[in-house]
Amino acid sequence: MTAEQLVFVVAIGVTVAGLFWAWRSIRRAWALADTPIAKIHSAPQGYVELRGRAAFWEGEQLAAPLSGLPCAWYRFRIEENRNNRWWTINHGISDHLFVLEDETGRCVVDPDGAEVVKTTQDRWYGDQHGGRCHALWGIGAQYRNTEQRIMPGEELHIIGGFQTAGGHREPPDLRRQVTELLAKWQKDPRRMALFDRRGNGRIDPDEWEAARRAAYRQVERKNLMSSATPDVHILSNPEDWSQPFLISTVSERGLINKYRRDAILSILVVLLAGAYLFWYGL
Repeated sequence: MTAEQLVFVVAIGVTVAGLFWAWRSIRRAWALADTPIAKIHSAPQGYVELRGRAAFWEGEQLAAPLSGLPCAWYRFRIEENRNNRWWTINHGISDHLFVLEDETGRCVVDPDGAEVVKTTQDRWYGDQHGGRCHALWGIGAQYRNTEQRIMPGEELHIIGGFQTAGGHREPPDLRRQVTELLAKWQKDPRRMALFDRRGNGRIDPDEWEAARRAAYRQVERKNLMSSATPDVHILSNPEDWSQPFLISTVSERGLINKYRRDAILSILVVLLAGAYLFWYGL
């Protein structure tokens, strides 16, 4: 393959990648612009935008692996200098739950699969365990450490799939629940013996009716206790390619502007690569 042919192949790859990145960025900007910001307490089930502050989940204090700082989320990378080139030797990302709070309530955030944008980031030179050393522009350093964090109390903007668990959001199907409970009791001879008031080894019609009433009362008590349980709101990956899952420390407007800039830059790259391909084809 000649040098010109190699550049031609690279130009095709750049064009395809640029078109994909432009489409991806535009889709994210549209999703943010078309989805109104909701309050946690009144957010609808489904795809929503929320804004609030990060907090620990159930008092569990997560620590960033390199700096040891308490955080709600982290991502880290350790690179080693080999022949004046940095090679990644270790990296990781937090999959711990954390909480988003606003003035109306709390929502559990499952960050698995999220695109996390514009977080606090530190970069320093040192050893592979996170220690620091003095190295001007990294000259002479053996390791480079990078750590991103979402800190407790930090303002967040999140768009993703919202659902509520606990409490009854729809009336329970009592008949189905009673039928299922009776079927379970029928498999337990000791339970059914409690309803054999005559002691004749079988459940007569009036005894079966008593069993049905007992099952109904038990189901009713269970539903009453369940309905008294506070709702738990959960925000996670909607698992839909048309609905991006984004977590950011910047505002909605800042995110939209970022993705618009990314789209414009990608289109410019596509135009330059396309112009070269056109010129090459002449």
